[in-house]
Amino acid sequence: MAKDSSFDVVSEPDWSEVLNAIDQTRREAGTRYDFRGQDIEIDYDQAKHVITLDAPEGLVMDSLRTVLGEKMARRQVSLKFLEYGEIESHGMARARVRITIKSGIETEVAKKIQKAIRAVGVKVEPQIQGDAVRVSGKNRDDLQTVIQFLKSQDFGIELAYTNFRTS
Repeated sequence: MAKDSSFDVVSEPDWSEVLNAIDQTRREAGTRYDFRGQDIEIDYDQAKHVITLDAPEGLVMDSLRTVLGEKMARRQVSLKFLEYGEIESHGMARARVRITIKSGIETEVAKKIQKAIRAVGVKVEPQIQGDAVRVSGKNRDDLQTVIQFLKSQDFGIELAYTNFRTS
């Protein structure tokens, strides 16, 4: 009997690279010439995956957001994981912005992925499992076809393919 092979479609950033990018942003905020003398705070709540930037309004806040984005991109963390909140003024010409780091595939997007996989026309079975989609089938080439198809699509989130196994 043929063995089933499977893989998981997930949307999860590399958390160690996220921490490295935040640390690099903090260091650059402390050493960069246009940030000198500015009171800048960069906090990260690991439990909620929220980065809070607190800086003077205007150009400094915009530059700080740009630096964070550049550091994330340089560390191979897709900017699709970052969800920027509104910039909130909180007195004394200061602003705060909360950036949520998204992970996992929402149910609506998982259903779109599942439907797209079924439309490919290969003999695989996609199943939604929590915040991931497991794709299983008898032919490994079919699974490779599905991965290539998903890489060519845009579902609005960054996708990764893990747990490729033969059972």
